[in-house]
Amino acid sequence: MKSVKKLFIGLALLALSLPALQSCKKYWPTENDAFNLDMNFSVTEFKPILGRNTYYTNVFNDNQSTLPLTFRVLNLRSFDGDPVPELLKLFPVRIWTKPYTGLEKSLDEIYAKTDTIMRPIWEIGKHSGAFTMWDVAGSDLIKTEPDSCYLFDVEVSNNGGRRYFRNLKLKPQVEMASEISTGFSVNILGDSTRQNINDIRYWVNRKGDGNSITFKFLDPKLKPIKLSKFNDMKTEDWKKLIHGFNMKFASDSSSVTYDVAYPIPLVPTLKTDYNDGSLASSSFLYSRTAFGGTRTTSILSLRYRIFQQGDWEIVVYFPTEAPLFKND
Repeated sequence: MKSVKKLFIGLALLALSLPALQSCKKYWPTENDAFNLDMNFSVTEFKPILGRNTYYTNVFNDNQSTLPLTFRVLNLRSFDGDPVPELLKLFPVRIWTKPYTGLEKSLDEIYAKTDTIMRPIWEIGKHSGAFTMWDVAGSDLIKTEPDSCYLFDVEVSNNGGRRYFRNLKLKPQVEMASEISTGFSVNILGDSTRQNINDIRYWVNRKGDGNSITFKFLDPKLKPIKLSKFNDMKTEDWKKLIHGFNMKFASDSSSVTYDVAYPIPLVPTLKTDYNDGSLASSSFLYSRTAFGGTRTTSILSLRYRIFQQGDWEIVVYFPTEAPLFKND
């Protein structure tokens, strides 16, 4: 009898405890994401050059925090704490929606791979922590060094925690619409000394607001050198001089012009027939017969970048003597 009574009491207590156990289920602690407070930015002062898309990737160390993290730029301000509406306003920027290959056959085909979206000039990737300065910014709008420029904060979070990085610096640099390297020259002899020409100068001029680029060569008297003298260049070589279209030679063979999309190169890191993986590359070739019947090839290669849309002209100037094109 006593054992039956104990069994009854035990079952009753179990019945009373079941609702309590069931109701406690929602109070079991959930497992939070890892959030390491030793996370950090490897760069805290940013100096993008205006007038071009500048990307800062791999500048954040999550220190094995659970991904994805969420990033937000906060409290953009001048160095004195004043508001900076120029950095908060949205601007139309062009982005790639399909990969650029360098094999596109027209400007329309290139533009069909892009889209225009509205973005702030300075922003951070929501889950990447990568910063972007879009090319729509210019020194007519944005403060540049030597001005003290801007400060901003970044919030980093996941459901395991939140941290603020304070007083990061943004110090934009004055835009450079173009850059040209001397490239290299091989076997370019002077027409008077028959020695290698070492003094070659390069001018890059913006002539209008269109979408074109023109190449020309000038002798010491600033007279055009006919492009027909580059006798090793066939039609296909001229077409591959740059990723451009509607190639047009001047009637006197003093220049060649292409319709192009800007910037040049469109994707600097992609090696193509027109790009060495960093800069645009355009080479001009000619050959001549030297003494003894030896055939020699001469090469002038230009390496350059142009960021601003326009009608641009690249001029190669020989200030001391013109190249020797005639056979010996």
